[in-house]
Amino acid sequence: MRHIAPDVYLLDGLRGSNVYFLTSKDGYTLIDCGTPRQAQHIEVQLQAAGYDLSQLHAIVLTHGHGDHMGSAAELERRSGAQVMAHRLDVSYIEQTRPLPFSSWYKRLMLRFADRVLFRQPPCKVDKALEEDDVIEVAGGLRVIHTPGHTPGSICLYQPERELLFSGDAFFNMNLGTGKERLRPSPAIINVDSSQAKMSLKKLASLPLEVLCFGHGKPLLGGAGKLVEAMLRKIPASCA
Repeated sequence: MRHIAPDVYLLDGLRGSNVYFLTSKDGYTLIDCGTPRQAQHIEVQLQAAGYDLSQLHAIVLTHGHGDHMGSAAELERRSGAQVMAHRLDVSYIEQTRPLPFSSWYKRLMLRFADRVLFRQPPCKVDKALEEDDVIEVAGGLRVIHTPGHTPGSICLYQPERELLFSGDAFFNMNLGTGKERLRPSPAIINVDSSQAKMSLKKLASLPLEVLCFGHGKPLLGGAGKLVEAMLRKIPASCA
């Protein structure tokens, strides 16, 4: 595990999204959990670092895509942790309905991802989150609703540290090459790119020092200036 900030660690070598592990005296929290079949790898890493999965208090899902929530059901079963996600993504995580993509090719991509790449059992969401809810870990993480990538996409913000877990609102990698590159979520995988663009503007108003992405290396200093520079380069028609 890589130490990112006080009480915040990035797990190594997992498939799918980045998985962040947060510690507190009252228990542990995971932010996202990667693709299916990662639960054992997560548990082994935690044990190697001296942590016990039985003390996992919460699994916070930034949104309802299989590369971020694929191991949630298995981790919930093994640990008894509460699964948390925004109210508007609960039905997708529990698999009672599909994400509302408007175009046929996005629906086809989602079906392939759900049935082939990230096939997983439904996961019960124990706590539906709303804008400005606070998750009591790492000094208090404020829920920021950032729709567009999915209807219930969220980011988690720690104001004193100016630290943001951005889910897929931002990427710090080129999807084709894997090289480091700060960019918005690609429009082709957004449910609503106009909403995603508005969410970026909302995040740009936050003081940011540390930025922890769902995909790509975290920025451990000066994140706000880099985000401002990136947003200036985005054409008005892009999201």
